[in-house]
Amino acid sequence: MKPVDTMDTQEDPHLLEQLASIEHLLLRVSWLEQRRFARDLATLGLTVPQFLALRSVLHRGRQPTMTALADETWQRCATVTGIVDRLVKMGLVTRQRDTSDRRRVLVEPTPAARELLDKARHTRERRLRETLTHLPAEDAQELLRLLKLYLEAFGLQYEETEETPPQPESTVDNLADGTD
Repeated sequence: MKPVDTMDTQEDPHLLEQLASIEHLLLRVSWLEQRRFARDLATLGLTVPQFLALRSVLHRGRQPTMTALADETWQRCATVTGIVDRLVKMGLVTRQRDTSDRRRVLVEPTPAARELLDKARHTRERRLRETLTHLPAEDAQELLRLLKLYLEAFGLQYEETEETPPQPESTVDNLADGTD
């Protein structure tokens, strides 16, 4: 497969049309998935920023500071403070001062947070499975292969240094072939 060259895009109208279609489809899929995800979280009583903060707290393996949460969720510290305030009121996290540095506030998930994030993961898996049932198994596998290839090319192009999000216990590979 020949990589797309920027010179080719200036000379080949077919390639320009193909690139426009890819951009449109990526934006459309992203938008639809974001909307569906936000609705699913709303049924669990969470907003997307609350979910992202909660997931970050849970996956750190140790108590993150408010600053670390802000960095990981691409929010300002003041915004994260409001999000964590609401998560505390919901009984999903606790906050405490760091005993070694009283200026630092540490956030810890409660058992209810773990349970809620499990529900969110199961909801996402169920929705994805429902969508993939409309594709033949080999097409689902091909979609997975192409998405991995795209992400790999993206990472090479932009030298992404962000950490990869933790992989769920049940992977898309299993969803595509119908196994868990």
